[in-house]
Amino acid sequence: MKSIYTILAMLWLVLPLSAQLNVAAYPYLAYSSETRAFLGAFSFVRYDFASEDDPLSPNMISLLGNTIYSQNRQFLLALIPAYELSGFSLESSIVLKNWPDTFYGIGNETVDDVHEGFTAESYSAESTFRYYISQRLSVALQSDIGKHVIHKVQGDGMLENSSIIGKKDGQFSGLGIVLKYDSSDKSYFPRGGTKLEIRQIWFDPALGSDYGWHKQYFDARTYIPLGDKHVLAMQTNLEINEGDTPFYKYPELGKYLRAYDSKRFIDDVSLTARIEQRSFPFEIGFWRRLGFVAFAESGRVAQSFADLDITDLHWSMGAGLRFSILPEERLNLRADFGFGADSFNFIINAREVF
Repeated sequence: MKSIYTILAMLWLVLPLSAQLNVAAYPYLAYSSETRAFLGAFSFVRYDFASEDDPLSPNMISLLGNTIYSQNRQFLLALIPAYELSGFSLESSIVLKNWPDTFYGIGNETVDDVHEGFTAESYSAESTFRYYISQRLSVALQSDIGKHVIHKVQGDGMLENSSIIGKKDGQFSGLGIVLKYDSSDKSYFPRGGTKLEIRQIWFDPALGSDYGWHKQYFDARTYIPLGDKHVLAMQTNLEINEGDTPFYKYPELGKYLRAYDSKRFIDDVSLTARIEQRSFPFEIGFWRRLGFVAFAESGRVAQSFADLDITDLHWSMGAGLRFSILPEERLNLRADFGFGADSFNFIINAREVF
C-alpha cells in the first residue's frame, strides 16, 4: 500500500496586477515513499486581449506550470501554454521529467506485491491546433512527440528479461485529428453542459517515430448543475491502441482511478467510467476558495477491444479538497484521497481531473 502524507500546508499568493492580467503561484511540500520529501510549485499567468472593436485580436494568452524537485534529486517540469484567437486556439502540454516509476506487468491480473522500480527520463510535447466550426463544434490537428529513456532498471528483473516494446531508449512521433463537441461554459470548472471528443492519432517511422501504432480515443463528459454551489460531473472514455505500442504509451488505469499508481494496470485498451460530486459551499472571504469533492470510478484494461470484460471492473472511490487559485473561474489546486481494493493513493495536482 502506498502512503503519501502532506507535511506542509499549501501557501498562496495572488497578484492581480490589472484587470487583464492574472498571476498566481502556490508552493507546497509533501512526501512519498518513492521520492521522500519533495518541493513543488504551481504557477499560472494569463493575459486577456479580448476586444469588441477588433474581433481578430487575440482573446487570451496563458501559461500553467508545475515544477517538482525531490529529496532523491528527481525532477519534473510541466508547462501548458495556450493561445486563443477568435475562431482558433493553440495549446501545448510540455513535460520534462526524471522520475521514478513502477512496472507491475501488463493486464488486469498483475499482483501488487510483484513489481519493480525503475527511473525514466522523458521529454514530450503534445500540441493541438484547433479551428472552431461553430461555438460548440471544433476540429483540430494534434501532434505528439517525445523521447523516453529508461535507466536504473532492476538487474535480472521483469523489464530486463522481457521482450516488451519500449524498454529500450526511443522516440515517438505522431500526428492525428480531433473532433470535439462542447456545450459547456469552457471554463476550468464546468458547471453544466456536455463534452464529446473523438481522437485518431497515427505514430509512424515516416514521422520520425521508432514505433508504429495507431491510437483511437473516445471521451464523453456531462456536467449537471445542482443549484448554485454543487455540480455532478460524469465521464466515460475508451482508448484503443493497435500496433507496436511502447509500454509507456499504454493507457494507464491509474490516471483515471485515483486509488492506484498510474501503471498499476496497463494494456493496449482501456475503458473507464467515473462520477464526481463537486461542491463550493462557502461564499465569503477566504472560505469561498475552498471546495470539496466525492468520487467513484471504475475501469478495466484489455489486450484488444474484443477482450474487454465489463463484468469484473477495478474500482476506486474517495474524496478531495479544492483550493481556488482564481476563485471567479475556479482554477483549482486539488488534493485527492483514493481508496481501492487493497490500495490507497494521495494526489496533489492542478485543475480538475475532467
